[in-house]
Amino acid sequence: MLGFNRTYFMHFRRLLYLQLFYAILGLLFNLISWWLVSDSGKGLTPTDPKGGIIAMLVYAAFLIPGKMNRLTLYRGLMLLAVLIFGYSGIIKHILTLAQSPEVYYSLAVGVLAI
Repeated sequence: MLGFNRTYFMHFRRLLYLQLFYAILGLLFNLISWWLVSDSGKGLTPTDPKGGIIAMLVYAAFLIPGKMNRLTLYRGLMLLAVLIFGYSGIIKHILTLAQSPEVYYSLAVGVLAI
């Protein structure tokens, strides 16, 4: 089968682990932000950390079809994730950081959020 050799699956498995690592980091980032909101009233970013936690859990769930080798479904979900995270996780943070950096815990945190 074209493109479905052992090397492909080894690289694909590594990609899935990196994506899971990204989801875990995003989850931790939002949990810290949620804790800060409850403690001081200001989170790491202007984004609602509860929504960020849900987004990271949904993203992690999007990885399940990849683990099950349901590649067409996985690719469709990743396309959806790229579109959603590309806007809300990257473009929106860049614009907000440029216009209102004070809404971030720090400039470094704003860059890290992107």
